[in-house]
Amino acid sequence: MKAEWINAFILATRDTFSKMLNIHVEASKPYLYTETVNMKDISGMIGLSGTIRGAVVIGFPEASALKAAGKFIGEDFKELGPDVSDAVGELVNIIAGYVKKFIQNERFGISLPSIARGPKHMVYMPSGIPTIVIPFSSEVGNFVLEAALAEGHNE
Repeated sequence: MKAEWINAFILATRDTFSKMLNIHVEASKPYLYTETVNMKDISGMIGLSGTIRGAVVIGFPEASALKAAGKFIGEDFKELGPDVSDAVGELVNIIAGYVKKFIQNERFGISLPSIARGPKHMVYMPSGIPTIVIPFSSEVGNFVLEAALAEGHNE
């Protein structure tokens, strides 16, 4: 996994939260994913194919997801319902789209987002590719971006 790809996802996440939620997010030091460090109650996932292949996940604890969705949609949410799921899916979709702005020498497509919910759920990433976790902090709380990316092929 190239450092420029991880940096692109950090920049894209910052841009997305700044432009769409009007909040500043701060990335902490990335680390390799292990099952013992899992704080996700809701996740939005998106696949990549082309010269970059793999998957990206944005994961939130429940409280952070409710606040982020509220900022994004302009409503007050009390539970992880369909509107919060839609907001999380759209956030990961926008982040993946913004990445194309920062990685212009690659050609890749993105899948439709999917959602996983449940306390401390597992998201299985593509096998054989290490998953990098980028923790973020913000006024809506903490969340993570997980990326398992590898070189693919030209389409």
